Amino acid sequence: MSLNPDAILYYSTHPVEFVEDIIRAKPDARQKDMLQSVADNPLTSVRSGHGVGKSAVESWLIIWFLSTRPYPKIPCTAPTKHQLYDILWAEVSKWLRNNPVLENDILWTQEKVFMKGYREEWFAVARTASKPDALQGFHAEHVLYIIDEASGVEDKVFEPILGALSTEGSRLFMAGNPTRLTGFFFDSHHKNRAQYNTLHIDGRESSRVDDAFIRTITEMFGEDSDVFRVRVAGDFPKSLPDSFIPMEWCERASAAHTAPESPNRIDIGVDVARYGDDSSVVCPVFDKSTQAEPDIYHHNNTTELAGRVIITVKQLARDYPAAEIHLKIDCDGLGVGVYDIINEQRDDIIDAVEQAREADGIDAPRFVFELYECHFGGEGGTVSGDEGDPIEYANSTGLMWGAVRLALYEQRLSLWENDQQISQLSNRKYVVNSKGQIELEKKEAMKKRGLPSPDMADALALALYEPRRYTWELG
Repeated sequence: MSLNPDAILYYSTHPVEFVEDIIRAKPDARQKDMLQSVADNPLTSVRSGHGVGKSAVESWLIIWFLSTRPYPKIPCTAPTKHQLYDILWAEVSKWLRNNPVLENDILWTQEKVFMKGYREEWFAVARTASKPDALQGFHAEHVLYIIDEASGVEDKVFEPILGALSTEGSRLFMAGNPTRLTGFFFDSHHKNRAQYNTLHIDGRESSRVDDAFIRTITEMFGEDSDVFRVRVAGDFPKSLPDSFIPMEWCERASAAHTAPESPNRIDIGVDVARYGDDSSVVCPVFDKSTQAEPDIYHHNNTTELAGRVIITVKQLARDYPAAEIHLKIDCDGLGVGVYDIINEQRDDIIDAVEQAREADGIDAPRFVFELYECHFGGEGGTVSGDEGDPIEYANSTGLMWGAVRLALYEQRLSLWENDQQISQLSNRKYVVNSKGQIELEKKEAMKKRGLPSPDMADALALALYEPRRYTWELG
């Protein structure tokens, strides 16, 4: 390759200088610590907050190890294809592209990064951590295992590594947000710590972490929250999960309740009872800011519930003729029947409202009635829809409840005062999952803790939720 033997010998123990001189990158102080640790130690484990530059370090390590060892093998893994290919593998490509020293010797493909002419003997390869054998079969004098987002990788994937690391030239580098209180990664910072060189990188100490990111997490969740601990401070979560919505926020919003006057929009969330002891709840919210008293029904008859919802829609349309109505129905389980009945009658409902207004002599724009099919187990994301939003939810349940939490935090939502609703909103817990996303406690787990199904809170969350509609174009 383009580097002469003396340079290779020098850089083999000086990865920081390799990155600066050959890759032409500028690692910060904590990135330098990570790089040098791999040169000096067989086992390195890094727990950190979000955005400190771990993926860049991993890509530099791959290129450094390929360039300074004969016939190395570098198995790389992560919990998801997105993390492995879209982030880590793309990062390697970025640093190799247009590099005058390396671009002709190290070749990048979607499956492998390898030394020219030695595809099968001198390479790095990406394997998702979805199978126990993902990291099996890599035998060489020089092996470097890269484990990205290591807290989310199951122990069974780590087992083949232990035997391979008996070779003197072998190295292991694993890094990630510390999201789990069990597992191989957790143990590397606790009971097995003596075997590793462990690094802890607090996002507040990193020049690469945006102050706005830290400020948003701090203001929204507080420095004692698991979201802050995992995403910013790089600490493992507390032993007991946090409540997602603080009770004092609910009490404050309930005390500030005012009756609606002339809303421009009414959102109605309908949570349909799934079991005998659950309740069906119809919850109107005016202009996304004022909750009206919800209707609560203790039955699972979809036809009757659909009829009651239609009555509510017609009555609200008559009382508030200037308002659009957006009806959002929980369609998991029995709710799909309620949705289907109302959807079949949608045009008739609009006509009936128009006829009633005409009979009452009400002059108003044509009635706007939108109907949405909603699912609590749907796709997650951010409440804002912005990929740069630092608070990401694992599924649509989190998005719905996240919209309630944000509105309560910003004090732009007043709640109908009810102790049962306050209890439901403030008793649901959350964890930060292995992807750094917020994941709410499942209803089954709440019931095991002796809590009822949060039907009133779910109906409120549906009302505030803004479902994303997709348009499909045929090419």
